[in-house]
Amino acid sequence: MFCTGRARGFALAACCGLTAALSSAPAGAAGYSYLEGGFIYRDDYGRDGGGGRVAASLGLIPNLALIGEYDGTEHLDQFDVGAIFHVPVARGVDFFAGGTLEHANLEHDRNDTGFGGRAGLRWHLGNALEVDPELRVVRVFDDTQTSARLTALYRFAPHFDFQGAVQGGDDTRVEFGLRYDFATR
Repeated sequence: MFCTGRARGFALAACCGLTAALSSAPAGAAGYSYLEGGFIYRDDYGRDGGGGRVAASLGLIPNLALIGEYDGTEHLDQFDVGAIFHVPVARGVDFFAGGTLEHANLEHDRNDTGFGGRAGLRWHLGNALEVDPELRVVRVFDDTQTSARLTALYRFAPHFDFQGAVQGGDDTRVEFGLRYDFATR
């Protein structure tokens, strides 16, 4: 169902490395050092199915963060790494934009590496709720896919958020899970 062999080992090593790095993240990286995971239902490249998702972000310096994500379903495994630039634009609102290197494995026999881009807002509505509208573009398998995404986070305990997202367009997804944020709000 999920990736096998070398790809699984690489994804596991990357997640472990990001977790170790996140545990020593600088205090100035508030809100951009987190680890999240959960369930994903995805309809992409003419195939649909459920699976798992793991993502991480590591705030390096005040306006730059490294990002990584792995999504695995029965038909598609996708791993991306990259960076985002983020800057406050109003009280409780950050603008972010960045790029990723994307690797995908379709039906466990078709592989491709490409690139992606994303831009959006992180909008804090009080201490407990965050809403993040975003536009994503990914180019793999000689296909450019554009999707709009909306993520919602609800802080239910210090450092812990319920996470949910819907994404529509060429890559359609529904996600829900948990986020551990190394910073407090």
